[in-house]
Amino acid sequence: MKAIFVVAVAATLPFAAGIAVAGERTADPREFRATAECVMTESPDQVRDLLATLPGSSREQRAAKRLTSVYSSCSGDSFGLSMSSGGQGLYNGRADMAAAAATVVLRGGRRAETPGGLKAWYLNAMAGQMAGRGYDPVALGMQEFGTCVLNAAPDAAASLVQSAAGSAAERQALDAIKPVLAGCVVQGKPISMKRDQLRLMIAEPLYHAIVDGPSAGRRS
Repeated sequence: MKAIFVVAVAATLPFAAGIAVAGERTADPREFRATAECVMTESPDQVRDLLATLPGSSREQRAAKRLTSVYSSCSGDSFGLSMSSGGQGLYNGRADMAAAAATVVLRGGRRAETPGGLKAWYLNAMAGQMAGRGYDPVALGMQEFGTCVLNAAPDAAASLVQSAAGSAAERQALDAIKPVLAGCVVQGKPISMKRDQLRLMIAEPLYHAIVDGPSAGRRS
């Protein structure tokens, strides 16, 4: 049974009003996870190159194109990458690969550091870029939400990203995260989400918090 969270509102976030958490997976989330883990194993450098780009940018599209064949091979041609500058959601493959990449570095013993409050990784990179052309504001809105959750509950957020769907570890992580969700939603804007969507919104902010640390957001 898929859990759906309906969150009351509290604080304000500049992007979060544009969050559109909707749609359905075209397959079991575990299939996407397995595909992303396969891609991370086969082409780790190209996954890292993709995650260094702004969502919705032309650089992202070029990086995704380089991953197309391995992604299709890992999925058995069941589904592929679907990134475009015309807007995107959680289910285009990027967030799944971010979760796989974050899991790899966490298993290697590295942790997300959030001293004094973690800043969104993309803030400097998006400076001077035009919304809808240089970046996708909806995608970054979802990552802003994920960054807020990561700041408020870093250990639980990391556990959720690593946990298997339907596992006891997932349930424990969700229980720890639930109390902080309301503080990450724009005032007056309730939001509903499934556990898989929450995991994917946290995944890339977690990855950058671990890998980039204090330099997060400096890549163009």
